[in-house]
Amino acid sequence: MTSAVAPVGVISPHMDDAALSCGQMLSAAPASHVVTVFSSGPTSVRPLPEWDKLSGSFQAGDDVMKLRQVEDDAAVAVVGAHAHRLDFWDEQYRAEPPVRLARLRPGAVRAVRAKLDDPGLETAIFEKLRSVVAELPVQTWFVPLGLWHGDHKKTARACLRLVRAMPERRWAVYEELPYRWEVPLEVTAAKQHLERDGFALEPAVFPSSPDNSQKYAMVRCYRSQLPCLRARIDVAAAGPEVFHVLKSRVG
Repeated sequence: MTSAVAPVGVISPHMDDAALSCGQMLSAAPASHVVTVFSSGPTSVRPLPEWDKLSGSFQAGDDVMKLRQVEDDAAVAVVGAHAHRLDFWDEQYRAEPPVRLARLRPGAVRAVRAKLDDPGLETAIFEKLRSVVAELPVQTWFVPLGLWHGDHKKTARACLRLVRAMPERRWAVYEELPYRWEVPLEVTAAKQHLERDGFALEPAVFPSSPDNSQKYAMVRCYRSQLPCLRARIDVAAAGPEVFHVLKSRVG
């Protein structure tokens, strides 16, 4: 299908997840909105965590996420979308100091786990998402299934609260790429968890670009992430993008 469709909203755990998992769909829906949850970090990153080192794009002391936001602006512009960022810190910045200390103090392991699993953070994400979604003139919203990464799981849990709080919107789940290929058993487990939690998933097909050229263009805007993603870019760009209509069976 080549004709444009109504704008949609995509809730993305990180900058690049919407492009990797929904890029073809966004290509067919100009003027859509991408809301990124974990889009911030310290203004000076020192020392660099492993992911930022692997990137090869940053120096110790850089405002890494500010530089990445420039890439994100370029990516959403490829498909004519609008970027919104909630400014929560990426997991690697929330976890890094305690993880280093854990080598000397095993008790710090418990501290970092408690910080990463902080239910207050999930509530804060839910409240900010509710505010953004309420303000945007978008009826259909796509949320992550919640695969593998801790930030993805937190975003997914906050989104489920959003689905229950805003039943007047149309909600759909996307299976994150490339994780849906890398951890297929977790895909099954996540769907089963949704059903146990009172939700129903119905397979759905949404209009998308007839080719993946714009999706590739979007992903390649995240230049600092390309050395980290490597072959996974081709896995994600080849798709297919998988969606499910999400409905709550609990009032």
